[in-house]
Amino acid sequence: MIETSQLQTLVAVAKTGSFSGAAHELHVTQSAISQSIKTLETKVGAHLFNRSGKKVGLTLEGEKLYKYANEFLNKLEDTLHLIKLHKDEMEGLIRVGTLTGVGKSWIAPQLVEFSALYPKLNISINLALDYKLVEEFDNFQLDLLLLPEYSLPNSGEKVLLGEEYAQLVYPKNSEFEFLQKDLSLENLQKCPLILFEKNDPLFNKWCIDHFKEMPKEFNKRLVVNSHGNMLYAVAKGLGVAVVPTHVLNRSFYKDQVITALPNKEKLITKFYFVYHKESLEIERMKKLIAFVKKNFNANVRTHWK
Repeated sequence: MIETSQLQTLVAVAKTGSFSGAAHELHVTQSAISQSIKTLETKVGAHLFNRSGKKVGLTLEGEKLYKYANEFLNKLEDTLHLIKLHKDEMEGLIRVGTLTGVGKSWIAPQLVEFSALYPKLNISINLALDYKLVEEFDNFQLDLLLLPEYSLPNSGEKVLLGEEYAQLVYPKNSEFEFLQKDLSLENLQKCPLILFEKNDPLFNKWCIDHFKEMPKEFNKRLVVNSHGNMLYAVAKGLGVAVVPTHVLNRSFYKDQVITALPNKEKLITKFYFVYHKESLEIERMKKLIAFVKKNFNANVRTHWK
């Protein structure tokens, strides 16, 4: 296996153009440089340098390995620098992942407020589907997740943030007036549906909570991965949808649709913050988790529902 020290030797020889120059830069003997390059060439199975007297230049194979080695060593240096930062300092990177709707409506503004408190802190937020976020979290590509209970990964520590409620809405036209008179499962099955995804968990949960069962038939009119666009579709008279209450309350279309049973919103799921156990050893992680939890509890009625 190629060692990091051998890649460092390769880069030093290439940059200085001689074994003696590399020896001076790395504070070793010239014979040590020669032996390191010889061993590396044996491992690679190709000559890495053309030699002309005391001067040396990279071969075609050497150029390829040099490019990789230079990039690798730079990344290694950056990584070691981040690791060496004191864990109690509020600087570095925090990678947060959540669903698109939740991210835009609630967590993104909170991260802006938190970031303003700590100018040296870098925060990135990834808005995506739950399965993709969980995959990235399990691969340690994300530090923190904000997800509903039904999407939680098996790994990680979990902190309850709050509850999400949802309501069924339908268009303001005569075609759907019968729902106002009789919102039964049988009548709902007659309506064209606007769904968030093919097997919309909010719609399914709302039906189970309200009717104690799922519709046996589905009249799927439109599937669109955006609660805002779902409300737009309802306002245009395309069908019925179940949307989160917090999205409905802040939507431009809230007065253009009818809310079924407005005083009987349904609890759909609980939301959790998920983090790697080791994160609590890092000050920036601890403070962000505490900040989000505090603001969620303080503003759950205005920001969430």
